[in-house]
Amino acid sequence: MKIHFVGIGGIGMSSLAIHCHFMGHNVYGSDIHRNEQIEILERLGIKVFLGHDRENWMKPDLLVHTPAVSLNNPELLRAREENVRIVTRFELLKELVEDNVQFAVTGSDGKTTTTAMLAHALKALGADPTVFLGGANPSLEFGNYRKGTGPFVYELDESQPSFASFHPTHLIITNARKDHLENFHADESYYLSCFEKLAKSARNVVTFHEDRLTSHLGHHTFGLQGGTCVLINRSVNRFEQIASIKLDTRKYTLKLKVPGLHNVLNAMAVVTLLWAAGYDPLKVVESLSSFVGTYRRFTVTVLNESKKIYVVDDYAHTPDELKWLINTSREVFEGMKQVVIFQPHRYTRLAREDGNFAKALLDADEVYVTEVYGAFEQVLPNISARMIAEGLKNYGKTAEYFASVEELLSKIKPAPNTVYLFVGAGDIINYSKMFIKQYS
Repeated sequence: MKIHFVGIGGIGMSSLAIHCHFMGHNVYGSDIHRNEQIEILERLGIKVFLGHDRENWMKPDLLVHTPAVSLNNPELLRAREENVRIVTRFELLKELVEDNVQFAVTGSDGKTTTTAMLAHALKALGADPTVFLGGANPSLEFGNYRKGTGPFVYELDESQPSFASFHPTHLIITNARKDHLENFHADESYYLSCFEKLAKSARNVVTFHEDRLTSHLGHHTFGLQGGTCVLINRSVNRFEQIASIKLDTRKYTLKLKVPGLHNVLNAMAVVTLLWAAGYDPLKVVESLSSFVGTYRRFTVTVLNESKKIYVVDDYAHTPDELKWLINTSREVFEGMKQVVIFQPHRYTRLAREDGNFAKALLDADEVYVTEVYGAFEQVLPNISARMIAEGLKNYGKTAEYFASVEELLSKIKPAPNTVYLFVGAGDIINYSKMFIKQYS
């Protein structure tokens, strides 16, 4: 079969394209800009057109697209004209994993790292999983994808109602914060019903004990205050941490090379799920001791070791993720100044959170905010990242708004004993690279 991927360079789309390539299909696609994923695809011999055009056409049998692609995309229009079957990324993933043992991870926060941990553990346990990841992890052969002969492990994006149509064998729900509520007709009950439907279809469900919206959906839970798996204590040594956990009636020592309390919780979710699936918890805990972090999840670059100047890149784009990030940075870089350069992601999210981003950033010493990365959304009237800076100033914090990242970078000069956190799910990583190149 010949398959055309519109938006093939996306982190979710490229893993599907690689998988279909290895299945023996003739795969090609298009995207707006060249990136690392496209370079991987091209090394595999997959043709990628840059830009969207109706002439990007090789007479496919199937066209796959993401929700971000406009319905007026010229390649989609041509597919309709020529009666080519069209499916979304969600629909293709569902078709690929159906009738197989499936380990899925969904939720508002922590999906990518938890999925990567789950894949790492299963690989170490000899399960030989096939993995679809919404990020890049060095333990996977292609960053966001691994080809195996065992169960499917995948990150299940909860941003669209269609996620509820999946039927995973084993499921982790990290939490639910009503993110992307606009895609659920702004109806909280409908949003929650999708999580409920998904959980009912799974044989083994693990949820966060302290999550108000989804805790009750789990057959087992993990948490700080209680649950099937509960945290007893934790010690931190910069990038490494040791946690004592109690699973059912037994205690285990969890050693991690990734920092942050949130990563202890991610690991606890994995240990709980695999224990419930019949794996030895001691072996699961041992496997996680060699796990390394996912790209743009607290990725650290040293600008000047002697002057203690560091850059941290992170994908955090919800208020809760921002809080976890700043707390983690304070643990790793104890006593150092924390400067956050934040690019909000999506106008709808900024509007819906209504002041929560400013609250989440209160623990930073200085905050620089640049304009919203729209992610194909239309600009909403009266919604601007300026709202975050103004909210922080009302709390008495040092904060500035810049309409462009270029202007922002011209104002920042590295200072000793300081950590610069470049944060967001948009293209802020490109400006972090510029900052590092200029001052390294």
